[in-house]
Amino acid sequence: MRLAPVLVLWSLLSVAPTVTAADDLPKMKFGEVREVAPGVFFRFSAIDPNDFSIFGGSNNIWVVFRDYVVVIDANFPKEARDVVAAVKKTTDKPIRYVFDTHHHGDHAYGNAVFAKLGAGIIAQANCARLLRVNGPKEFAEAGRGPMGRKDIRDSTLEVPNVVFDDKLVLDDGTQRVEFRYFGHAHTSGDACAWLPKHGILCTGDACVNGGYNYTGHSDTASWIRALERMQQLDIKLICPGHGPLVGKELLGKQKRYFVELRRQVRKAIDDGKALDDIVPTIDMPWYKEWTGVEAKTRKENIEHVHAELTGRVVPWDLVEDFDIYEGSSPTKDSPGWQKPKRIVISAGLSRGRLAELKGIAPDVEFVPARDVAEAAKVAGEADAVLGFATPEVVKAAKSVRWVQAGSGGVAEGLAEELARRSVVLTDSRGVDGPNEADQAFALLLALTRGVHATRPVPGAKELWHKTTFKPQELHKKTMLVVGLGGTGLQIARRAHAFGMRVLALDARAPERPDCVFALHPLTKLMDLLPAADVVVLACPLTEQTRGLVGRKQLQAMKKRAYLINIGRGGLVDTGALVGALAGEQIAGAGLDRTDPDPLPADHPLLKAPNAVVTPQLGGRSSEAGERRWRLFRENVRRFVNGERLLCVVDKG
Repeated sequence: MRLAPVLVLWSLLSVAPTVTAADDLPKMKFGEVREVAPGVFFRFSAIDPNDFSIFGGSNNIWVVFRDYVVVIDANFPKEARDVVAAVKKTTDKPIRYVFDTHHHGDHAYGNAVFAKLGAGIIAQANCARLLRVNGPKEFAEAGRGPMGRKDIRDSTLEVPNVVFDDKLVLDDGTQRVEFRYFGHAHTSGDACAWLPKHGILCTGDACVNGGYNYTGHSDTASWIRALERMQQLDIKLICPGHGPLVGKELLGKQKRYFVELRRQVRKAIDDGKALDDIVPTIDMPWYKEWTGVEAKTRKENIEHVHAELTGRVVPWDLVEDFDIYEGSSPTKDSPGWQKPKRIVISAGLSRGRLAELKGIAPDVEFVPARDVAEAAKVAGEADAVLGFATPEVVKAAKSVRWVQAGSGGVAEGLAEELARRSVVLTDSRGVDGPNEADQAFALLLALTRGVHATRPVPGAKELWHKTTFKPQELHKKTMLVVGLGGTGLQIARRAHAFGMRVLALDARAPERPDCVFALHPLTKLMDLLPAADVVVLACPLTEQTRGLVGRKQLQAMKKRAYLINIGRGGLVDTGALVGALAGEQIAGAGLDRTDPDPLPADHPLLKAPNAVVTPQLGGRSSEAGERRWRLFRENVRRFVNGERLLCVVDKG
């Protein structure tokens, strides 16, 4: 079951927004329950940062609404039953929802206990996906062997059935709980429960009070940003996932830990120190005062940050922000797989980046090539070619297993050469999403705000020439995005932020994101064109999409509609577009890609008053170059470790 971002249940009753300050709370005993605000209860879980044999799962909070109860964190099955018993001592109302702050067992494996009571299971979309995809295996492992938990062996895994992306609200007038996603923190699916009437934030493990941080599934840079977003709330009390109740200052301590840890590890790396030499140098006296343990003893956290800063773990933003996923490619478990020994790279790679590659693949020989011709000469025994994705290089590379293209496109003739070989091709689609989306909106706004029609007249008595152009708003207009890959998704997000209604077409029909009102297969193009005020082409050029927009499609569009092409020039029938613009069949066109590309100097599109043409600016930005490098580096790491590669091109 998937709900809209906000679910609101209304009543006319209200409760005074009082809350017990953290400083006024005496020390709680393990298992003790305290009412911290009217109808809001906190159960303190047994845990010791120096002895994890003392571990009673997560803290729990429950909120008593007028007719039902919401429990925050499902805990382990045994502790979930303890929580149910504790809830019954505070109210006779039924438990309607349990909220998993993230997918870890001490916060989600008790779901079945609550599901048997008829409760719905709420979670952020990433948490729900992790429980659905990885959960069955991890759940089984948690109950297996002499160290496995019997309560897990005797239970079942229940996955969330109430899923949200950014925000979900329960409000009946007596209580209001906002389930909020602040970004990838402790895990990619971390979410918090915010009680604005009481100023209470329930953080799960996105913020813990003590030495309980586990960074194995984290992105510490993103975690810092998530904590900063939480700090914008007017918080009186924090109910952490582990450790005692505390005030808002906890967010600052948690943030400081990661900021200083990243800074110290970064400096040590820059000084040339190896990981084993870095660990004993980590020094944060204040951390011990807070947690009771030395910062340098948290070796796992130090190792994780070191791995983040040296490219040894997955850059999570590639998946979460840029829609980049692993595809079908051989792994170490595939028959005949062997560790690679030789990879061809560009001779223009800096020493620093070459050092990064050697750091993640010390046993691989990286062979530099200045150009395609040289790459073809040295590629004979190479296992992979990084960047020189051309037919001549692939043909010369008799042992090649993987080719990384430098862009989202495929060179002429390469597909035919690859079809004859069992070679995996990856590209860099997705990393250009933000800059391509910015360019799409630059073209659109130039057209709708009259930037192309309003220019100063040098030397004239009146600086601005008179124009009959009437600027238009994007608010409440409908955009049709054709192709919801990395670029299309970024465009849809921006359109949604402009207040537009976004429709999308995608051949593979992925899961509909919240920023998209409706998602359809590409075959529905003709049905949706008449509804669109703006049509944006962001799909790849294939035999199926070549000439996708021609005379028939342009005639189906509104006369006041705009066409934006940020994909490939061949997606549009240029002759048909010239005619449509000249005959004012559509309001205008913004083109970053054309056919031919570049256009001849006297081409009609360059003279059309209702067209804006740019020379492939969408693929350019320094930030995109850095993202592309991180994608290349991550794919090298995966290739040498026998893991599935990112951005695998379907050769079929």
